Amino acid sequence: MKIEEKQKLKFLGKMILIRQFEYKIVDFARSGKIFGSVHLCVGEEACAVGSGSALKKEDYIIPTHRGHGQAIAKGTDIKKLLAEISAKESGLCKGRVGSMHFFDKQNNIVGSQGILGAQFPIAIGVGLAINLREEESIVACYFGDGTSNQGLFYESMNFADLWSLPILFVCINNLYGMGTHYSKTCKIDIFEKAKLFSIKIDTADGNSVEETYKKTSMLAEYIRKNKRPALIELYTYRWLGHSALDSRPYRPKEEIEEWKKKDPVKNYEEKLLNEGISAKKIEDVKASVKNQISEAVKFADESPFSKFTKDMEI
Repeated sequence: MKIEEKQKLKFLGKMILIRQFEYKIVDFARSGKIFGSVHLCVGEEACAVGSGSALKKEDYIIPTHRGHGQAIAKGTDIKKLLAEISAKESGLCKGRVGSMHFFDKQNNIVGSQGILGAQFPIAIGVGLAINLREEESIVACYFGDGTSNQGLFYESMNFADLWSLPILFVCINNLYGMGTHYSKTCKIDIFEKAKLFSIKIDTADGNSVEETYKKTSMLAEYIRKNKRPALIELYTYRWLGHSALDSRPYRPKEEIEEWKKKDPVKNYEEKLLNEGISAKKIEDVKASVKNQISEAVKFADESPFSKFTKDMEI
């Protein structure tokens, strides 16, 4: 599968946009512009962009509670997303649901979930609806490594297999469920669990946007052609804590620094330069992202608070 220069620059731009968006959320959280907790995906940008780029406009996704990047990769307007997280009336859901429960009908994002594992039975419902409507769409159900220990995971895999549902289960394995390393909760990889069912499986380096894109694309095509579910496990790492203000005391500094050497954004930029893509084109991408972030901040700051928050006197 050949990837053209234009697409590569788009990959880079999306990853930079997600990272800068998430760091802006950190700024908002520390300055008191955001109420409640937010969960960020810094370090996981290649997972979101690689898998999201393999989907079509008509496909559905169910993001995780750490799902800003997954939504942005699918096409969500960052102005409306930042406004939603900031409890503003101009947000995706008029500022009523915030970071963990946003919904974006325009881009077929059927709702992020704050309850771990809640996305699994919802994916079953969406997959069944696709079949009943005889649509050509698929639904990508994102989840983390810790969530795979939920009973709902096994039950939903069983129904997806039994009913031949067009679901792509996308595991973002960042090694930690809150502050607990995956090795302390389970002895087998997530893809091994899927072997209990007749589900096509694959794994990929979640820090490689191109590998993630290629492998996810092949699985998505398999689902469309065979009307069968599939699962991909993406190996990556979240740089920040469980939530925006988590100082990560449970993780060794050496571990964090070692994973930062695998930076999916920086390493991909270097890869494109080595392939002969000009520094000017890459700088243009960065300038575009900077403008988008500035416009989103201005939009969110100038928007009125949601009527709901006013009623609650927050």
